[in-house]
Amino acid sequence: MRLRTEIEESLGRFRAWLAGLPDRGRTARLVVGLVLYLFAFGVLVALNVLLRAGGLWGDLLFALVVLTAVLWLLTRATTPLLGRKKSFRAFPRAASAALFGLVGLPVAVVTWPVGAVLLLLPVLAWIGLALAQGLGRRTVPLPPLWAAALVGLGMLLLFLVLRQPLTREDRVPRAVPPGALDETYAELAARFRPLLFFDSAEQRYPLDIEEAIAEGRIDMCRGALSRDACVDVGSPAEIDDGYDYLEVSDAPAPRRGGDSGSAYYYHVVRRGERVYVDYWWFYARNPSPVAGEVFCGPGLRTPPFTCQEHAGDWEGVTVELAPCAEPSDTCADLGGELLGPAAVRYAQHEHVVAHAWEELEERWLSLPRPASAALGPVWEASVLPAAADPGARPLVFVARNSHASYPRACFGGCRQSTRDLPEGRFDGGQPWTHNEGECDGCLKPLPVTAAGAPALWNAFTGRWGAQRCILGGAYCDLSGAPRGPALQGRYRDPGGEDA
Repeated sequence: MRLRTEIEESLGRFRAWLAGLPDRGRTARLVVGLVLYLFAFGVLVALNVLLRAGGLWGDLLFALVVLTAVLWLLTRATTPLLGRKKSFRAFPRAASAALFGLVGLPVAVVTWPVGAVLLLLPVLAWIGLALAQGLGRRTVPLPPLWAAALVGLGMLLLFLVLRQPLTREDRVPRAVPPGALDETYAELAARFRPLLFFDSAEQRYPLDIEEAIAEGRIDMCRGALSRDACVDVGSPAEIDDGYDYLEVSDAPAPRRGGDSGSAYYYHVVRRGERVYVDYWWFYARNPSPVAGEVFCGPGLRTPPFTCQEHAGDWEGVTVELAPCAEPSDTCADLGGELLGPAAVRYAQHEHVVAHAWEELEERWLSLPRPASAALGPVWEASVLPAAADPGARPLVFVARNSHASYPRACFGGCRQSTRDLPEGRFDGGQPWTHNEGECDGCLKPLPVTAAGAPALWNAFTGRWGAQRCILGGAYCDLSGAPRGPALQGRYRDPGGEDA
């Protein structure tokens, strides 16, 4: 109380001194204005240093300071309009509202439903008491609402600190030995494997998961209050489903088009007479395709509501096979049964877009030439011969950064097929290194058990991506990464329209 009294007396003397400035001349007013400006500039510099040096905690504190200041100014400005008393305390209300919105609500979401109950219980109790007081059933003065909000926030954070972590027991089933896999399906997957064409400015290519594990570039991580706890994955058998996500680091920059560390995976499913060959590939990063500089800034890192840039990206296509009437170049023999492509389903963001095989063949025979002369030799040497006679292998044009799959090229002003939103360019200027030849280990089966259930890293139920979070995953540097193939709709129902 004494310190508060001294501060108030000092502020009173300063205000009295300012009131007498008109009598002191222009020089004094200029000096005071310069001092105040330098003070404000110093605060701005300090906040920027905090933002850059403090990591996610500094980022969040920066957002809290700015939001509190704005709410405080708005509250003070509306005090006379709403007839509030002079004793109305604007700052605690502004600070509690900022904490409730930027900390309380995101933490309540990631700890649902217990976290939501703890956060809202004091507020709901205050509302109940206020209603009872309005009905004349209570005469004891109520504490301020902002105090109830802070109590709820304190209970929520205490729960976040004390809650038990997930078990460390390895619950992921062992992989089937390679010899137990169906060799017929392997031949089928090799026969119809897609040809990948990346944008001329693409910097990332499909990763070989097993090689990344062998090189120590995959860690298992669990969200915590202050800093996520991560351990290295030494082998596929060590992956523990009790962790929240896998952190996958980018490999050293590969040569353009990928290298020996680039691979993709397949999974074959039969539904009656139809056979679906599901192809999957993984990228270590998916930059935001729309306004990432805006929606991934301080205070807007509360996935999945704002920042849509995420680490890790599983993409691919599904080739739908149907019985053939007679043998041809596009038909394969599956144990005496002739099967050929009927459609190709392209994974594009949250959706899968199906195209009939006949439509695709006509489209590929009339592919447009690139507008840029610099891409001409690359285009003519790689895409046009493949397009003229693709055989039974579908063409896939990969959008830059978002890595969505398309059946055609786009050289500018690209849009998403399923939504009226901008899309990264996909000019097809970089063919994948493994398009030609026998692939030599670049096509691998997704790990499954003897019964066909997901195994090893394919059975991991957490997310795939190098994500840094605080507050138990409520505030992160990036949006939530996708889950593995076995947790996605295209794997469970390859003939459906949803990813």
